[in-house]
Amino acid sequence: MVYGFILPTTSHLSFQTFLSSNTHPSLPQVASTARHALRVALKAHKRLPRGPQQDAHLITVLNALNDYLPYLLAISNGLSGTTIGNNTEEVEITLRAELESEWRATLSSTTPSLPIKGKGTSAGRVRGHGIDFEIAFTVTTLGYVLSNMAHSTVVRTLYATKTPAPEQRTAAVQTATKYLLQASAVHTFLSTYSSSTGTAPNSVPDLDPATQSALSSLVLAEATLLAVLKDDSYVAICIQTRNPNDKDWMVRAAEIPKVRAMLFARLCVRAAEYAEQATAGLGAVGAQGKGGIEDDLVKYARVLGRVARARACRFFGVDAELGGKVGEGIAWLRAAKSALGLRIGPPSLMEGSAKRERGFSRLKREWSERREERKMEKDAGSRDRGEMSELDPGDNAGREEEGRVIEMLETKWVRMNDTINTQLVPQSTDLLTNLPSGRDIHSPPGPYKLPSLDEEELVRMRAPPGDDEIGPGSDIDDSDEEAAVDVRDTDKRAEHESAYY
Repeated sequence: MVYGFILPTTSHLSFQTFLSSNTHPSLPQVASTARHALRVALKAHKRLPRGPQQDAHLITVLNALNDYLPYLLAISNGLSGTTIGNNTEEVEITLRAELESEWRATLSSTTPSLPIKGKGTSAGRVRGHGIDFEIAFTVTTLGYVLSNMAHSTVVRTLYATKTPAPEQRTAAVQTATKYLLQASAVHTFLSTYSSSTGTAPNSVPDLDPATQSALSSLVLAEATLLAVLKDDSYVAICIQTRNPNDKDWMVRAAEIPKVRAMLFARLCVRAAEYAEQATAGLGAVGAQGKGGIEDDLVKYARVLGRVARARACRFFGVDAELGGKVGEGIAWLRAAKSALGLRIGPPSLMEGSAKRERGFSRLKREWSERREERKMEKDAGSRDRGEMSELDPGDNAGREEEGRVIEMLETKWVRMNDTINTQLVPQSTDLLTNLPSGRDIHSPPGPYKLPSLDEEELVRMRAPPGDDEIGPGSDIDDSDEEAAVDVRDTDKRAEHESAYY
């Protein structure tokens, strides 16, 4: 799956207060107007309920970002005395005061509160100086939006009320992969750009080069797993069997075509390597300075790596089963369960060294299973009453879905091995340590390039500015409201994503 980021919000900023241009007098005002549109879009997105409404609004935020970034590049080039894009025309910028802007850090586990005139403090706001700080946070927001668009595309298609056709699933995964590769390029750009921001990297964990490099690795892990998910019929059938609105089983039984198991296994190993790199990088941010990255993201990256290794083991088991080695396939499935941290089920009849559960352990397991069954029945009842328009996607890291697939295959293969094949099941303890090297399917994208203004827009900005409708007093600061929304979002997120903790 794909991680769903909380988008940051920002305070009001009028470029006319801090700078002016002799060659393009309208540039500060037009840039302020574009930034105001982005701020309004981010605030509107935050007020929407999580789910389809926020997903549909992502395109509005993306358009506002793409409209605002060229003006930031023009101001940056004007301050450094370089030309804009392919144009030979220079923009002269005169600073009246040092540029200051505030953004709400959404990845930081501890963020200082800033005093707001007449409103106490604003939790989560980070104040930075210089145009580089503004560019870094704006481009970071772009990376979050691209990842969220990939997340919504996958969830909306795979977990829809009606089971998608293979062509629809393929198209959705390809679209999501495109967004993820763009997000990886954005984070790669920021991993080298953040060191030049106007604030110390350790004071803002969101902009730390280690954070951005880790996010790039995390996105590549997700894109690699999506390439496997596109042709992973086992996960598709598992989702279909959970869908209470699916009626295909009344017409025909689900078919599982042969898969390129060895190729998929090596791709999953590579995804696990990317996820482990991301986990190490995100964990190192907290060790370098006073603040660190929130636990939700670190735990997600850690669980995603375990899911990728478990999926690799599962495909090695599929390859063994296709070759007639059912006993070895069962061993691989149990190695996969070990990677996920799941309880390994009772051994088959061919394993003589079994130890039966006794006493409190057995009662505890039975109680946990009954509680899980009641929860699933309650969820199914809610869907039947129309309280949910889509099938519950489980946890974002995919641990729940992978566990269901492994349990399904293990039950089938153990029954088949106990009654027909009667093959010995080897020990699975050493299989995880002997996984082969991974294989890349996507070439790592190059760094993102900031878009530049076209020549016509530069010509229009030579005209004097019009009436400034966006002044410091026309944009009311609603920090208190945003802080309240942050608390509600945190509570909902903790409840929604507790599955992979």
